[in-house]
Amino acid sequence: MSLLVVLFFTATNIARSQTEEMSKVKARISEILRDEKIVVYDKKTKVEDFPKNILVLDDRIEFKIKNQNMILYFSDLADSIKSTMVNLKGVLELKNFSLLKNITGRYTYGIFDELRKDLMLIQKQLKAKTDESQRIIFEQKASDYRRLKVKPPISEEQRKFIVQANSFNQQKMYNKAIELYIKAIEIDQTAYPAGYSNLALLLAQINNFDGAISYMKKYLLLEPEATDARNAQDKIYEWEAQITK
Repeated sequence: MSLLVVLFFTATNIARSQTEEMSKVKARISEILRDEKIVVYDKKTKVEDFPKNILVLDDRIEFKIKNQNMILYFSDLADSIKSTMVNLKGVLELKNFSLLKNITGRYTYGIFDELRKDLMLIQKQLKAKTDESQRIIFEQKASDYRRLKVKPPISEEQRKFIVQANSFNQQKMYNKAIELYIKAIEIDQTAYPAGYSNLALLLAQINNFDGAISYMKKYLLLEPEATDARNAQDKIYEWEAQITK
């Protein structure tokens, strides 16, 4: 059997295993919510009942309570899952309403923590899919950029954000500098390749090593022959070690 065929079957088995795992996770979430009375605050309206017609999808949970259709997007639950649910206060702060989980009866802190872990796992899988699709799109843009004989110029609006970001960086106000560098890049994703390297270094300063690696890889896709390319790749190796230690 050729190596290509082996890799294909290995990838297929991994994908099948991940799909089966996610199916079990979704079933657990549905079971926990189905047997638990919840209180939903939608603006000024308070609704309390057992949820019906629960449907756990890849990016959201849909259910009906008192004939009202409710949708909980996992992206809206990100901070709540990490903070509120970890602290076991029983409250999820969402964009438009709060979900109050009643931790009584047979549902103990252990079950509540299990729900938190399941939701975080789904979010992780969703982020991985999003990151992969964005990576493919950016790789094509980077390829087109490298073929250009005349590179796109930095616009005046970009320059404004870059100057401001540099100023906040010098003041060690890293979060503000990161915000402004991102704004500069969003205007034109290829006109300022150094912005990706700067962002990577800033993110490393606040210990966001996953983000730092992602941006530095984008920098190398745009400028693989840059004079600092060797140092940029070495930084990636350093940050990978920080994640795994």
